[in-house]
Amino acid sequence: MSQTFDEACHVFAGYRYWKDFDFGINPEHPPLVKLVAAMPLLSLHLRTPPRPQGYFKAIEFIGGRQFLYANDANTVLLRARLAAALLALALALTVFLAAHAMWGAGPAFLALGLAVFEPNLVAHGSLVTTDVGVTFGIFLAVFCFYSFVKRPSAPWLMATGVAAGIALASKHSGILIFPILLLLGLLELQLRRENSADKKNGRRKVLTLIASLAAIVAIAVVLLWSTYGFRFAARPAGSTLVPPLAVLAGGAHSAGSPFLLAVARWKLLPESYLFGFADILHGEATPTYLLGKYYPRAQWFWFPVIFAIKSTLGFLALGLLLVFSPLIRNPDRRRELIFLAIPAAVYFAAAMASGINLGVRHILPAYPFVIVLVAAGAWSLARRSRALAILVAALVVLHVASSLRSFPDDIAYANELWGGSANSYRLVADSNVDWGQGLKAMRTYLDRRGIKDCWFAYFAANVADSSYYGIPCKPLPNSLSVANLIAVAPVPATIDGPVFLSASEVAGPFWGGDAYNPYTEFRGKRPSALIAHSILVFDGRFEVAAAAAKAHEVAAAQLSETTRLEQAMAEAETALTIAPNAAGPHAARALVLARMQRQAEAVEEYQKALAIEAAANAGH
Repeated sequence: MSQTFDEACHVFAGYRYWKDFDFGINPEHPPLVKLVAAMPLLSLHLRTPPRPQGYFKAIEFIGGRQFLYANDANTVLLRARLAAALLALALALTVFLAAHAMWGAGPAFLALGLAVFEPNLVAHGSLVTTDVGVTFGIFLAVFCFYSFVKRPSAPWLMATGVAAGIALASKHSGILIFPILLLLGLLELQLRRENSADKKNGRRKVLTLIASLAAIVAIAVVLLWSTYGFRFAARPAGSTLVPPLAVLAGGAHSAGSPFLLAVARWKLLPESYLFGFADILHGEATPTYLLGKYYPRAQWFWFPVIFAIKSTLGFLALGLLLVFSPLIRNPDRRRELIFLAIPAAVYFAAAMASGINLGVRHILPAYPFVIVLVAAGAWSLARRSRALAILVAALVVLHVASSLRSFPDDIAYANELWGGSANSYRLVADSNVDWGQGLKAMRTYLDRRGIKDCWFAYFAANVADSSYYGIPCKPLPNSLSVANLIAVAPVPATIDGPVFLSASEVAGPFWGGDAYNPYTEFRGKRPSALIAHSILVFDGRFEVAAAAAKAHEVAAAQLSETTRLEQAMAEAETALTIAPNAAGPHAARALVLARMQRQAEAVEEYQKALAIEAAANAGH
């Protein structure tokens, strides 16, 4: 695959961490996975851009793109991905060991097989992203804690703390390991309570649990500090975060902001780590696209539906069989059931409440727990009769076959009930189907057909360099360039194909609604080809007035910010002339009118944009 959206940023950040301890690059995520991925790059003589200054989200993506493509991008990505994939291998090994410790050899091998062929683990296990790292850390911590409560010892206590530290240092959601362990500890006390009247003994157990959890937290925090070089300041001397932590946290409308500022004041946690939390608190609920419909806000049902779409039918069926397994009614197995079901449920519930609907990768930490539980239930059923054994074997084969069928395009995986991976672009967007990974496959498609003249709306155009892969197509506007007011190349109102459209651009979760998405009409067209299940190909002549207007909409917004209002109005009027029936030009003109203090006219233009938006939404 070519670079996915976040990878250049993460590789660049990890490299800068090693070279000059600049943790102001990509502070949204802790450094561990990035440090691991960048280790094989240290022996290379790489060209690096100067230390970036400016708004933190701009410098990390701009610097990442410059860093990756100033060097041999294929070599850099391969080395970094191989290192990051070690965490996926460690996760698979831990799944086997945990299942073996809880249920025995048979369920352990079955769990390993389910994990190795789980398409979402395969898809993200080889990428330089944080999702598999936090998945490994959380699962390992729970397994070590399980071993500790069964056989209390200092080594298992320390191992739990180290594993919790891996979770913390991989992704901010790793902090969920602490409420998970607390809940598991309380449930363990309930299981162990022999005599409710023995209050003294009960108090001693509670105090022991509190002391153990405190030790785990302490070890985890020390490990987290170690990944930041035991330095509070995010950036080396002479460089600062933009905006400063106090400004970002102060602008976050959350009850957690004062707490973050207090922790920073006392320097209890690294500045960069706290900055990432402040960014989370400062963020808003993400728009989303699901089953062909755009939603301006995250939806509570999104993760359950996405789990049903992106898990194999074999795996889902094995999960349903768990209801009939004698395992769940065995009182001697309550501890194992609790240690598998509770972490998965807590993480899944937290994801549903997060307001972030960007990808199945955000519930990846739930998968290994469910896998081990499903494997144990399936194994217990298979031992009951020959017919059940055949059924379980058939479902495992179905799981493996479905996963192999999607390879190597596992990012876009969807099971057969939903039409398979080839139908993913109709159902989901972003990292569920198109994360910018299809440039190499697109280059192969172009070369085989000798195509030199084409158009391309590329979802990851701001962070990946399509020209590096020899893509000759002229650029069409993409949602993130428009949203961030990055200059868009002029486009004629009518273009001749082939036209290549990233699936995420057609779905349009970041366009601000279907009324503002210039590619919604392509949803109803049948593509002539589908590249890597993520890039749609259309042949013929197409009217793209709404796309052509985008360059002028962006120019109008840029000029209005510099108070060059007459020029801004000219650009808005041009956009409106090109696409009078699109919402974007009306919104652009309304913005300029508002800046001119012509409020009544601005309101009128906004109402026109809203009317077009309402008409577009009525179609759904």
